[in-house]
Order: sequence, then C-alpha cells, then structure tokens
Amino acid sequence: MNEYKKIWGIVAEFDNPESLLSAAKSLRSESYKKFECHSPFPIHGMDEAAGEKRSKVSLVAGIMAIIGGVSALVLQGWSSTIAYPLVISGKPFFSYQAFFPVTFALAVLLAALGALLGLFRMMDLKFHHWLFNSDTFSKFSDDGFIVSVESGDPKFDPEKTTEFLKSLGGSNIEIVGVK
Repeated sequence: MNEYKKIWGIVAEFDNPESLLSAAKSLRSESYKKFECHSPFPIHGMDEAAGEKRSKVSLVAGIMAIIGGVSALVLQGWSSTIAYPLVISGKPFFSYQAFFPVTFALAVLLAALGALLGLFRMMDLKFHHWLFNSDTFSKFSDDGFIVSVESGDPKFDPEKTTEFLKSLGGSNIEIVGVK
C-alpha cells in the first residue's frame, strides 16, 4: 500500500448485476459517500441503492421549452397584431393556429439547448479521470460490473475499504494511484 505517492481510489469487480446492486446498498449503509457503480447496461434500482438524487436537467429543459414556446407565440402575436397587422383572407390578426409550427419548433430547440447546457453545467465534465488508469475498469463497458470508491470519501481507508469490498464479494480489487 505504501508504494503509491497518492492514492486516487479503489476499484472492485463483481460477478453480476445483483451483486453490484447489493454492494451499492452495503456501501451506502456503511456511510460511504463518494462511490460509483459502473455496468455495461442500466440496472433497475441502482440510483436508489447508490443514493443518487433525481437530475435537474429535465427541469431546466422544461423551463427552456416553456420560455421558447411563449416567446415565439408572443413575438408572432405582437408582429401580426401590433407591429404589422394585415388582414389575409379575412382571418383575425391573432390567428394562433398559424403560429403553432414556429412555436413548437422554438420550444423544442430551446429545450434541447437547455438540456445540453444544463447537462454540461451539472455533470462537472472531466476530460481525464483517475479510473482511466485502472486495468479492472477497462472491462466495465463489455462485461464487468465495477464499483469505484474515491480516496476523498470521509470513510476511505485503503486497507479497511479493500477488506470491506472483499467481504461484499468483490474480486480483482485494485488500488489506483500515482507511483
């Protein structure tokens, strides 16, 4: 354990999705805060087991969609009734049926931009992560079920965390750090 100048965390592999879900519940019940579960596909119930909160990206996208739709409707209504009123085929100045395509398109556009920008803002984008130095982690996108515990966790201790992960059924436990 002393061979590392700085330890970034510990990575452990589990056999199947059920054992990964069980490990997440156990880590959370033992008051670990900075851990992540990685699998090649979504696992039902993992967010609750790991203590993840609901994302606010959908809220940002919804607010941006409303802003886009209302602004398109207001702009078209203002321009057709106040700025440049024209009677076309006897239709009323504020003919909202004709405004629907632009209103819908601007609502969708702003919702997509809001979701994208909200996602980038909320996810704390990193271009390089310490997990990329792990040999065990490289298997997660194919057939591995991996738990990573960061060294910044208040409960992190290299020996105790390794033993705890072994007791949960973890294999290929690897300490990742700078030598």
